[in-house]
Amino acid sequence: MRSGACVGRDTCRLTYTDSEKFEPGLIDQLEQMGWGDLKEAIGIVGCERQCFRPSTKTIGIVGTGLNRYQFRLMGTEDAKHQGGPIIDSDGKMYLRSVPREKVAVVLDVLFRFFRENKKGDEDLGYFHRRVGLSAIIKHLQNQNSLSDLMTKTTKPELIS
Repeated sequence: MRSGACVGRDTCRLTYTDSEKFEPGLIDQLEQMGWGDLKEAIGIVGCERQCFRPSTKTIGIVGTGLNRYQFRLMGTEDAKHQGGPIIDSDGKMYLRSVPREKVAVVLDVLFRFFRENKKGDEDLGYFHRRVGLSAIIKHLQNQNSLSDLMTKTTKPELIS
């Protein structure tokens, strides 16, 4: 698994959360869950300034508050597509403020959905683009482990 993070709170006054310190533990958790063989890239940043460019990764994780993260999907490794927030056709945004301890749980659900439904050697970013946000949201909503996160939504226009 490939990943990277911005420097986080130790050296940046703008960040909300410790992205650089969070990343190694998150990767360890994912490897313990059996995802160490994935070649997907995860980018983690501590604030919306996005210094590490999480939208250019297959999964971006953006700090939105102390130990809280927003997920960004649909970026591709070849840099042809930028990822973005998870927004449905009604304008509701999902996974905007995921507690640190639930990030690996969300990733596990996303990776399982990918592994069970990918075509050939399709990578995660193009898989997300092929199935679309509606299918991803529906899948996430059907997971008991994420029920508390998928009922909380926000309208993007309220976010600066």
